Amino acid sequence: MTEDNNNIPIIDAAAEAEERAFLSGDQWFDLDVEPWRLDFQKQYSAPRYTLSWRGVPFAPLGGIHAITGQAGNGKTMTLAQFMSAILNGEFGALRYELSEEVEHPTVLYIDTEMEEANTIAVKNRVMTMCGRDIRTNYDDFVVIMLREMPEMTDSKGNKTPASVMRWRATLKAIYQYRPTAVFIDGLLDVVADFNDNKECQEIIYKCMQVASFYGISVWCIVHQNPGGEKLVGHLGSFLERKVTDIFQTKKEKKDGEATFTVKQLKARGRDVEDWQFKVLPVDSWGRPEQLEAIIKADLKYNAEQIKMWIESYHDKVVYPATLTEIRNKIFKEQCGIKSSDDLQQCVKIATNRTFFIPQSTDEFEEGQKKPKYYINTEVIDTTKPF
Repeated sequence: MTEDNNNIPIIDAAAEAEERAFLSGDQWFDLDVEPWRLDFQKQYSAPRYTLSWRGVPFAPLGGIHAITGQAGNGKTMTLAQFMSAILNGEFGALRYELSEEVEHPTVLYIDTEMEEANTIAVKNRVMTMCGRDIRTNYDDFVVIMLREMPEMTDSKGNKTPASVMRWRATLKAIYQYRPTAVFIDGLLDVVADFNDNKECQEIIYKCMQVASFYGISVWCIVHQNPGGEKLVGHLGSFLERKVTDIFQTKKEKKDGEATFTVKQLKARGRDVEDWQFKVLPVDSWGRPEQLEAIIKADLKYNAEQIKMWIESYHDKVVYPATLTEIRNKIFKEQCGIKSSDDLQQCVKIATNRTFFIPQSTDEFEEGQKKPKYYINTEVIDTTKPF
């Protein structure tokens, strides 16, 4: 090999033939890599995180993330916290981080494994956590049920497995509803064999491509092996290598009460602290409540006290009302609370406990972007004296 006057290598024919023959079975020689070369003039763009826990951000747009745990250990309850935080701006100490960039985020929940009643329970749980009417359809929260997706047979008798059809439906739902975040619960049902190296690697790369192409956050829910902490099969192994975040849920029972712990197993940014929650017996589907958030929120004004105030002073507000109007008319003017932090805590407790529920979108006035609230007469006794 020699060089020309500009120090550019000149490869003679014999050397080129030798190099072309090197690993020729991989068909690499005629591939053009220039389209994938990094242009050093491109500016660095900081990750745009969707969520944070106590100020520590995680789950950036364009990335894939995982929730894992043993069966019955709180995975669905955990993702419900993530979904409600995105939809409502916050849930406990979880915060939605893109309110200025994506003011009205959309959540797509894809259930591949549960029967319809359980999927409805998940929907009701999230709606309750957001203070919404569980019987109203919302444009920003879409649930797709794929458990019963059948295999397809074409006119020539060729069969497409149900797992492939579930993946196709997932892609179509993402295209159609353009979510800010999509939760695939569970990923094992979009592959025919979770121990097939090729199939599992391909589906993980496709999830990465979806996240990058649409600029969204993609959550994958995968079980752990029974009795261990490794994610199930080759699918879990490939997922572990490619995700930006992995959260593990674990259940513990003491004195007959179950407590769930959420632990971040992997982070490409700052580490998120563990947190715990319990499940309140709300109707028949339950609702998670973060223990640390409850302690902090109820430190000065507890939920029962706030409920009594609302039952006493609910008639001071004209409904539907904004949260600001409720805060000022009830907690500030009638209860004498002056601290803005205390006022915010009272409103947060009142909405988290569904003492107030939002109006449906079809009641919005022209130009209205956020819902106003009604008193929830199923929870608050408006005839009860203080």
